Amino acid sequence: MSDTQWEELDGEPGTVESKGRSYTELAEAIARSVSTLQQIVDDTNTTAKSMDKTRKLAGEVREDIEKARERYSYTGEALTTYGASLRAAKNEADPAAQRLRTLRADLETAQATAQSAENGVDDLPKDASEADKNDATRAQTNANNAVGDIQGQITQAESEWNSGHGDKDTAARTAISKIEEVVSGDKVHGLEDSGWDKFKNFVKGVYKVFKIICDIAGILAIFLSWVPILGQILLVLAAIGSIISIIENIVKFARGEIGFGAMLLGVGLGVMGLFGGKAIGSVAKYAKARSVVKTAATMSTRASKVKFGNALLKSSRKTLAMTKGQRVTEVLKSPFVRSAGDKAVWGMAKNGLYKNAFKSWQGSKFPLPYKDGGARFALGNDDVVDMMKHFNQTGLVIDRATSNAQAIASVGAVFNQAANLGNNAAKLGTSIGGGDGWGGYTSGNSVATSGAGGSWGKITGLPNNINNAVNGISDVAGHGGYVAGKW
Repeated sequence: MSDTQWEELDGEPGTVESKGRSYTELAEAIARSVSTLQQIVDDTNTTAKSMDKTRKLAGEVREDIEKARERYSYTGEALTTYGASLRAAKNEADPAAQRLRTLRADLETAQATAQSAENGVDDLPKDASEADKNDATRAQTNANNAVGDIQGQITQAESEWNSGHGDKDTAARTAISKIEEVVSGDKVHGLEDSGWDKFKNFVKGVYKVFKIICDIAGILAIFLSWVPILGQILLVLAAIGSIISIIENIVKFARGEIGFGAMLLGVGLGVMGLFGGKAIGSVAKYAKARSVVKTAATMSTRASKVKFGNALLKSSRKTLAMTKGQRVTEVLKSPFVRSAGDKAVWGMAKNGLYKNAFKSWQGSKFPLPYKDGGARFALGNDDVVDMMKHFNQTGLVIDRATSNAQAIASVGAVFNQAANLGNNAAKLGTSIGGGDGWGGYTSGNSVATSGAGGSWGKITGLPNNINNAVNGISDVAGHGGYVAGKW
């Protein structure tokens, strides 16, 4: 069960009763509308043909919403009754739980005293007087009696807790049965979920699972992005997860579920997950390229080629020549490829050059067989690792701009790595917990956290899933409206 043994029972009686009253009030409102529609049907004073059609339609509507009234009425009664039973159960079990905490502490003290008294009897010298023996025996008896008295109180408190807990479970199961009767049982009256409703629930379920997969991929990508094929898949899923996170935060803000600051933070973390690694890598490549070009300018052409090689000189000049707009475009053009090193390994594997790809690794220690794996894990970006290795060379020209770019890349890489890991872990926990902000498919929502007519999940404090039992009610209350004579 969801309750922790010997602790206060889960659930909020007031909240459950409030939900029940909401449904009862809706049922009463429906009853009043039924009465009004019946008056239209019974009105024979108006003989116009248009009124004949109105009376016919009113009759059809009245029959349909009368069925819905019974569903709301039964649900309201079930929840109100359960709320009262939950309050009575908590009134019995919760004080017992509080006493148990005190009694168990008292029992430890009493047992220690009893042990000390027993030792006092055992340690009496052979020539002890009768008075001393009587005093020691009396102390032992009193200590043992105290232990027995506390144990009896604990047994009584446990019995009271079990009684309250049992009453709660019985009341919850009764409420579930009553709701199921009007949702899927004898009193459903043709108000079953439509094929479209079932399809929507299926889509919500698929979305929920996919979102969790993306959140898991966001964490795994931090450790395994070096793996050919798998790493690329993880990066794509992680990027999709970041896009979902951005959309979710905007939707939550639009619904009024979070404030503007929280929305900006969520969107910012999502954007960082998409483009942070590439932006930091771009700064690192700029710092390296600037040092190469500035150093080569102080050397002869031949000496610079010997020191850096033609390929590095050419690529560095090209990188340094990029405008700010080109750098931004380079970062934003694809959120699915973050690292030049990952891209190179992926390209080798894609073209069948597996030997070359594996040469980029060293050793076989899982999960960091990638070359310079320790530094890459700490920084999360092999462009930054490459930059730092480059600056270990001597004789490089490092001006203020180069130094600043180097510092930004190094510090930014560590921050981005830590932020991505923490953010993805938090998103995963939120998704699994059911608080993804989209409402629908989750059994984690409870009566205490969902609005009337929303996604219910389960009766508070009881794990028995009544999602299906209340979906029909939720659809009528949350998505209702009369359309073509049907709800």
